[in-house]
Amino acid sequence: MVIESFLLDRAPVAPLSADRPVRIAPGWENFEIEYTALSFINSERIRFKYKMEGLDQEWTEAGTRRTAYYSYIPPGEYVFRVIAANSDGVWNTEGQSLRVIVLPPFYRTWWFIALGAIGSRGLLWFAWRYRVAQFKREQIAQHKFSQQLIASQESERKRIAAELHDSLGQNLLIVKNRAQLGQIAAQDAPEFLEQFEWIVASAAQSIEEVRSIAQNLRPYHLDRLGLTKALEVMIEKVAATTQIRFVMELTPLDDLFDKDEAITLYRVVQESLNNIVKHAQASEARVSVERYTDSVTLTIQDNGRGFAPSEAATKPSGFGLVGMTERVQMLGGALQMDSGEGRGTTVTIRLTLPVSAKGKTV
Repeated sequence: MVIESFLLDRAPVAPLSADRPVRIAPGWENFEIEYTALSFINSERIRFKYKMEGLDQEWTEAGTRRTAYYSYIPPGEYVFRVIAANSDGVWNTEGQSLRVIVLPPFYRTWWFIALGAIGSRGLLWFAWRYRVAQFKREQIAQHKFSQQLIASQESERKRIAAELHDSLGQNLLIVKNRAQLGQIAAQDAPEFLEQFEWIVASAAQSIEEVRSIAQNLRPYHLDRLGLTKALEVMIEKVAATTQIRFVMELTPLDDLFDKDEAITLYRVVQESLNNIVKHAQASEARVSVERYTDSVTLTIQDNGRGFAPSEAATKPSGFGLVGMTERVQMLGGALQMDSGEGRGTTVTIRLTLPVSAKGKTV
């Protein structure tokens, strides 16, 4: 058996050696292998079989044809084998062989695939980092917008409270004083005295209502007496208007927060108390403040009906949870709510004190 030549797209590849494989570069799709067998008797009747190990599963019956044709061979290493039989049907099973290596294109090489995998991971990592950064920017923008909105609300409340107190409150006070003067002058005229008494009573009631509205809009105790006293007054006022028994354990908080932070914390407590009055159906509630070296923990607890977490998730606005959470985040703290049907609700607010306030004694 002899392998005579290897033709790559009709061009011979030489020289052929059993020890050296034939390498086919990418882009060369068709090749032919010519072979023959030496015989002195009826050489024209010699029959052949060949197989490309690694590609062909079975031998190919070539008959007397002395050329094997291949095209579009996948990249890889192969061994071409050919055997022959003489005119008597005796096969030379040893035959001849030739190693063939089909080289892959660059985009199918291991180094290119490795670089592609590394590049893909890099792109995914950069895309993930970009998305995280974008999400953080959106969070910061949303947080900043919430801060501005809450600050704007507080400023507007302060303005309306001042106008109610200085304008409407003063005018009502004048009406009341004038009515009292008319009441004195009408002592001898019962038909006018009753009217003046009604005006005095109505003006006094309106003044109290205006003061109450102004207090809710902007508690004057907060600016004059500090955060601790303002919280005490608020809790006492809520307790006086409901059947709920309130217990206070307040560690002094004055000078730990600036005015904006103090009103923010005040609103959180106010919203929590409103939830207890409106939704809890409780008989007792407790408000406690614990002061640590570098933090403050505020706990508001009631023994009411509580609610399932799904209820708070589906109706967060009904409990004011969104606003409370936003305000606590503005203070750099964390709000945790623990509740369940029939076991009350506990709101825990943990605030980290600024460096300037950590060394203060209370």
